[in-house]
Amino acid sequence: MISAVNLTEGGPLSILQDAVTSFAANFISEYRLLLLINNKKLLRGICENDDLKIMEYSYPKRSWFLRIWFEYVHCYFISKKIKAYLWFALHDITPNVKSNNKAVYCHNPAPFYQLSLRDAWIEKSLIFFNFFYSLFYHINIRSNKYVVVQQQWIRYEFEKRYKIKNTVVSYPDVQISETIKADHVAGSKFVFFYPALPRVFKNFETVLDACKILEKLDNDFEMILTFDGSENKYAAKLVKKYKHLASVKFIGAKKREDIIHLYQKSSCLVFASKLETWGLPITEMKLLNKPIIVAKCKYAYETAGDYEKACFFEPMNALQLSELMKKALTGDLEFNSSHFFPPSQPFTKTWKDLFSLILSDTKNN
Repeated sequence: MISAVNLTEGGPLSILQDAVTSFAANFISEYRLLLLINNKKLLRGICENDDLKIMEYSYPKRSWFLRIWFEYVHCYFISKKIKAYLWFALHDITPNVKSNNKAVYCHNPAPFYQLSLRDAWIEKSLIFFNFFYSLFYHINIRSNKYVVVQQQWIRYEFEKRYKIKNTVVSYPDVQISETIKADHVAGSKFVFFYPALPRVFKNFETVLDACKILEKLDNDFEMILTFDGSENKYAAKLVKKYKHLASVKFIGAKKREDIIHLYQKSSCLVFASKLETWGLPITEMKLLNKPIIVAKCKYAYETAGDYEKACFFEPMNALQLSELMKKALTGDLEFNSSHFFPPSQPFTKTWKDLFSLILSDTKNN
């Protein structure tokens, strides 16, 4: 059983899609899989059969009350009926279910964000996520055989805060087709790309202020951002404040396949987020062997790993970022070492390895 009713967009949706694709490719001949998701359309290319069934539950996304009801009440009755020998929750919260083997995948970094008064004022929902997600993580967490996280730093945070020792670091397993990898001639302008949902910790102001500075020196570039102001009040404020910048293109949310093609079009990734459990665009741009400019944060060094085309900037320093962007434009960008150290065991690099670990262990019980 994989439950993931809350994963409908962005990086979290990619987690669901990659996990199911890997399971279907490597384990469906040995196991039967039941998916609890928001909408079948989110898993295009995945076909139902006798060994893979999909159940749709859209109502938990309507409110937090309904989400809590689903996780702690509805899932209990589903588990009594289905009697899954392994229940794998992909969206942070450990549900109240009857199963001898449970695992939870935790990828929301909100409880570990140092929330400022300014951040809280701009995006009031962060107060909720910051406090209550920490609480929801805690409920039932010790009932899991495995607590899966994406990086070593967040493993330390979980073990310290929740007093657990059964964490697994599992890196996101990102695949890009050979067709998309193929080189083609880019446009005449140098294109920077920052794909991210409009959340205050994504630090768009620093990126946009850097573009404002750089436009005074060189206007032969574009910065593509994947929101258009319609998403929330924060996005609307950003578009209103910076819409005069000729270099900035607010293109709105895009499907994953469109994002991959935008990586191909782009010359350089800028990733300014102040908090992530991974930072998927960094990994995806690495697969295309293109330069990345990323904020100096805990997650960034591990995600960049030993990549040879990465450089780092202070996350609130727009001037420093503009200088690095200028060097990227002229081909003078100097890359930095990420000072990367591999995680301790248990540690997996692919969904296949993670499923092998979890399934083999449950077989032995």
